[in-house]
Amino acid sequence: MSFLGKKWVIQNENDKLSLIDKMLENRGLKTDEDIYSFFNYSLKQLHDPFLLKDMKKAVDRLKRAIEKREKIMIFGDYDVDGTSATALVFGFLQKVGANVHYTLPDREKDGYGLKDYFIRQFAEAGVTLVITVDCGTANVDEIHLAHKLGIDVIVTDHHDIPDVLPKPYALINAKQPGCTYPNKELSGSAVAFKLVSALAPFYFDEATAEKYLYSQMGLAVLGLIADCMKLTGENRILTNNGLKSLSEGNHAGIQALMEESGMDSKKITSTTVGYFLGPRINAAGRLDSAEHALDLLLGNIKKVPMLSELNTKRQTLVQQFVKEAVDQVRQSKNENPIFVVSSPEWSAGTLGLIAGKVCDIFHRPCIAMQEKEDEYVASCRSLNDFDITAFLRKEAGSLFTSCGGHMLAGGFTIPKENVMKLRKILEERAGNYIDLKEFHGILELECEASAEDLSFAVSENIRKFEPFGNGNPEPTLVLKNAQILAVKQVGREGEHLQFPVKLGDKKFQAIAFRFSEHLDKIKPENNYDVAFNLEINEWQGYRKLQLRVVDLKESS
Repeated sequence: MSFLGKKWVIQNENDKLSLIDKMLENRGLKTDEDIYSFFNYSLKQLHDPFLLKDMKKAVDRLKRAIEKREKIMIFGDYDVDGTSATALVFGFLQKVGANVHYTLPDREKDGYGLKDYFIRQFAEAGVTLVITVDCGTANVDEIHLAHKLGIDVIVTDHHDIPDVLPKPYALINAKQPGCTYPNKELSGSAVAFKLVSALAPFYFDEATAEKYLYSQMGLAVLGLIADCMKLTGENRILTNNGLKSLSEGNHAGIQALMEESGMDSKKITSTTVGYFLGPRINAAGRLDSAEHALDLLLGNIKKVPMLSELNTKRQTLVQQFVKEAVDQVRQSKNENPIFVVSSPEWSAGTLGLIAGKVCDIFHRPCIAMQEKEDEYVASCRSLNDFDITAFLRKEAGSLFTSCGGHMLAGGFTIPKENVMKLRKILEERAGNYIDLKEFHGILELECEASAEDLSFAVSENIRKFEPFGNGNPEPTLVLKNAQILAVKQVGREGEHLQFPVKLGDKKFQAIAFRFSEHLDKIKPENNYDVAFNLEINEWQGYRKLQLRVVDLKESS
């Protein structure tokens, strides 16, 4: 096993292929047509939004509501996907003169999805049309109540389909039965973008519609990346063009958020969104109100300092809570395939981060719960191919007040009296799905690299495979039998390691972020296999190759 306790799997060991050809083959790109399609980002390749089931019904209903000045309510979610989806639909409807309003739930008080009290509030306020974004697929009772109170509901969502579907005026979710839309991996923001794409030609001429949609595409990308959707096919086209749109300055809020931190707002990548923008936008809904993030996404740049402050606070809290969760796991000595950790002190907004970190550290699925007076709220994270949401629905569905999510990430609310029943089910049945002998962290490596492979030209060719993300991860290469020289700790608290890597007569500078805890494992007399991402480090006009270390292990 490696320093991080992962099993390494090299995807391509064909010595007859070049490094770049191995990358192409790993992605199933074997013909000229495949390769052209992968690197062709033309917006003409996007699917017709009217291929989505119920899209025409939704568009016709919305056109009528806009024309008659009906009161329209957009109901979103508090995460990046939900706020960006809300901004997309609200921004468009406001632009075309609709009588439109929005509501975002509070993560602590309301939890995820529609609630009956929201529906009653909307009815009292005279709302006649509700549009859900990034939610609604599982809200059977709430949508039935809306119908009884004279409110039509258009659901736009991307979450997995429950056993029983609601009956809204229109249900737009590519995963529903009978929907022939080719891309089943849309995010909530991408579904919202599809709705806007279907509506725009009715209100703008062709050139104006194209310009407007391109300017808004960056919002769709925020949700695609933050929700870890597969960046292949149509999503790859959306992401590439959306990142270009953001980099060209088409979104004032995002540009201000980048500039406030000293980052280059003209080079926004999927990594920028995943590790910098996403956490800052998410911090609002985790610790305060998601409306701060929505305000920023609607162009209010005055929200930038607040989002940065909330993110700093979030980092401190999560660090503390993760330590507590890790201590719980180690003290329990529980061999259950699914770890369960809980505390009354943890906030709902940090649960997903806690579960994700425990999952990363111990290579087991994790459920992190906030203990309330009468109920527990939970976030779940999984790995490999274990579908934790499907497992919970199948084996314990009757115990939950609500439960939903995706294969590797989900959440639920459960009455306090059912928690012990859930733990018992996990103990008795999780082992039927997870074999601990075969269940461990996997690090997929593109291929082995030689010292001769590591050049500026190869690095620049690797960048052409962007945008990176789920379904098209940033290529992780491996150097075997390398020497690690003169290790030094860097960073404010010495949390990172920096060192030259020597292979043959060539040396390369390497940086290993957050690897200081592994310093004592590096022995000067040993050789190591180095898993890394190849990048070009630019500083004050100088460019040099750098290995960004992903993992290390002693050479066999």
